[in-house]
Amino acid sequence: MRSGICMENAAVGATFLDAVRRAASLGILLPLLVTGCPGPEPEPSGLSPGRWQTAVEADASVGALLSVWGPDPHDVWAVGGQVASIMDPGVGAAYRRLDGEWSPVELPADVPLLNWVHGTDSRVWIVGNGGAALYHDGDAFVTTDTGTEVPLWGCWASGDDDVWAVGGDAFDADGAPVILRWDGSAWTPQALPPLDRETNAMFKVWAAASDAVWVVGANGIILHFDGQAWTQQLAGTGNDLISLWGTGPAELVAVGGRSIGTIARFDGTSWSSENIGSVAGLNGIWMHPDGDAALAGNLGVAAILRPPAFDVELEDSGAGFLVLHGIFGFESGERIAVGGSLDRSPPYVGIIVETP
Repeated sequence: MRSGICMENAAVGATFLDAVRRAASLGILLPLLVTGCPGPEPEPSGLSPGRWQTAVEADASVGALLSVWGPDPHDVWAVGGQVASIMDPGVGAAYRRLDGEWSPVELPADVPLLNWVHGTDSRVWIVGNGGAALYHDGDAFVTTDTGTEVPLWGCWASGDDDVWAVGGDAFDADGAPVILRWDGSAWTPQALPPLDRETNAMFKVWAAASDAVWVVGANGIILHFDGQAWTQQLAGTGNDLISLWGTGPAELVAVGGRSIGTIARFDGTSWSSENIGSVAGLNGIWMHPDGDAALAGNLGVAAILRPPAFDVELEDSGAGFLVLHGIFGFESGERIAVGGSLDRSPPYVGIIVETP
């Protein structure tokens, strides 16, 4: 209806302009006609700069929060914990937001520092130090035996019988990276392909499908699983890649860097990468379905990236100089970021910040 009205006004306007021209030739002035029709409406953007606010400030009895994820805006999990030193397995901690309210979650005994959370509609998977992997089935936690004692830094659940976990001892120069797959009853280590450089840890995993899985890790390593075998992919960087996300197999973004932010992008055919001098190291990424990416990093950095450009739009996260380690969001544009004093010696304090 609106477009029809504007077309009618345009026709009337053209007739009126003809009348103005004829009147002007006779020295007669006519009033101007204003149609009131707007120009083309701008395309909506997936992410807009948000008014970030602090939701949780965790003291040293809790520690830092490292990862955040939820099946929907009414049910969101954040995990982390405390360590005595970087070599200490630590003690895990978790919060859960139900209908807007954050509350601590009671964990099983002897759960170490927890590094990442992901899940399905029916299970929430969490991995951490000492090879820890457990899930919450809606009623209680179930611990699983991964067969490794190295830290697990990331996990991804495509289904209750298809879960990936990655890790490795990032502080052991001679250590080996680990990739594990859960088939519904047990974890199985995955054979890595030949690599063009040394690496001791894989940090995060993301999957578009069971035959489209990517892993990123130390020294810029990127691996891809096609359902049959793992292969290495190159992005032109040797900087650590800490996290990645995608909208599908033809649109992925990985972030990392330690003192300077590094962004790598996959377009379905090849990877490209750039260092971003305006931000310190980047730790977390989540992508809106339309392709915009929310980033989290050192010195409280929260930012928006709109691929295929590599420019970032910085936001005021309200986290001060605390490290933001993980970020997650929803199609509405709401985002939640977590972190803490991870750039200092423990004991750590933690924070959760979110947009309305």
